[in-house]
Amino acid sequence: MRRLQPSLDAPLHCSHFGRCGGCSLLDIPIGDQLAQKQALARDLLAPFLGDLVPTINLPPRVPRHDRTAILYPAQLHRGAMQFGIYRRGSHETEPITDCRIQHKALTQFAVRAGDALRAARVSVYREDTGNGIVRALRARVMAGSNELLVGVVTTRAEFSERKAVGKALQTAATGLRDEQGKPLQLVGVVQNINTQPGNVLLGPESQALHGQTFQTDRIGGLTFRVSWNSFYQLHRHAEAILFKPALAMLGSVEGLRIVDGYGGVGTFALRMLKAGAQRVTLVESAPSSCADARVNLTANGFDARAEVREQPFGSAPLPPCDLVVADPPRAGLLELGAAAILGAAPARVLLVSCSLESLARDLGALAPGYRVTASALCDLFPHTEHIEALTLLEKR
Repeated sequence: MRRLQPSLDAPLHCSHFGRCGGCSLLDIPIGDQLAQKQALARDLLAPFLGDLVPTINLPPRVPRHDRTAILYPAQLHRGAMQFGIYRRGSHETEPITDCRIQHKALTQFAVRAGDALRAARVSVYREDTGNGIVRALRARVMAGSNELLVGVVTTRAEFSERKAVGKALQTAATGLRDEQGKPLQLVGVVQNINTQPGNVLLGPESQALHGQTFQTDRIGGLTFRVSWNSFYQLHRHAEAILFKPALAMLGSVEGLRIVDGYGGVGTFALRMLKAGAQRVTLVESAPSSCADARVNLTANGFDARAEVREQPFGSAPLPPCDLVVADPPRAGLLELGAAAILGAAPARVLLVSCSLESLARDLGALAPGYRVTASALCDLFPHTEHIEALTLLEKR
């Protein structure tokens, strides 16, 4: 790793740090954070890397205010509704009035929304009794379009304060701006409904209290519709940190048949189709993401060269392919996903992993058929222990 710039050699400070569980490495200079992550990757992946050293790049500045979404659980504190981030090692929330890792406008919105919902006197869901209405507050900004989508998670669809809640959130989200002073465009206020008891926040059903239940991002000449329930990368510089390095690692994909496993709304599929892939089969189990992916393929003019298979990755044999790109959740490929790749036997596999531990297990499962030819780390989660990893494998 190259020598630190002076501006990178000092940690950030936050009044919530030490209590809030949102970040754990804020007091460590970013260069030292990345060096620790690189060393951990080298140790965990040593049996598969040989002489390869996972690359990792220093950012041009200390990362700050880069997280583009929040999901704050609601709790009752001294008789009043409180939103925030769970404290370290606790199920109690820390109310956030300032934050170094999330978009400033999201912090501002959450403070306003908390005040507005308390004024609306809507009840808070309590896990111990199952009573109450509001479970969580959520908001997301699209870095490429400045579109803002906000909403609330409730225990039922209808309640007496419903209209007041929608109006309160709409007001709280009005007039927000990004760091350059550009206004954020509120495109919708969403009510997400989770009727199940317990501490899971999000439910399967969403409806608009105002506007729409999705937003659109625009990056590199591509448009991405992303609905409330669909997964999307939460770092505003994900294009530079993750997607461009991934495509550079792959090299030319011109004319290739590609399977995009755990493909979400098509973030990798659309980029590879734009780069000249002959055909992409996107495999995704989440209905919301599949619906968005189909819209995105059509909107970008790629629907004739792609299909979406709404099923868990590995639940059915993969089509003949030259390349598999797999971006599984934190648990990794697991036995089912690894078996599907080995069965399809593509010439190359690109794993996009958000856990080094699960990546090590996946590499062990794929080792009979594949060897690692390139490894890179992408710091999508600065100031935390988490790191995204790109691993290119070639058939033995």
